[in-house]
Amino acid sequence: MNTMRTLTHDEWKAEATKRFGTKVLAWRFVCPCCKHVASVADWQKVGAKEGAIAFSCVGRWTEKPRKAFEEGGPGPCNYTGGGLFNLNPVKVTGGPGGDHHVFEFAD
Repeated sequence: MNTMRTLTHDEWKAEATKRFGTKVLAWRFVCPCCKHVASVADWQKVGAKEGAIAFSCVGRWTEKPRKAFEEGGPGPCNYTGGGLFNLNPVKVTGGPGGDHHVFEFAD
């Protein structure tokens, strides 16, 4: 089970840059529901809006995602952090638009 951690927006960006470099499209996140790893570029490829990146699984914009809480197996799934269950384990504070709960960075 994931535990919540809190970072400022600047801390979050610094950690992403340290892990993946300055090219934001290469930043990768793991869905807390299905464990699918996707990069910012992956969300862009499927036409997801910017606010969906690291907030909802990239599977929400694919033709046949698995159901987040009803099916097992590999992702991507249709999970969203805006639903009844918010499993997003990272709270980012002080960024544009206020605080956000997002996916953890991928290893």
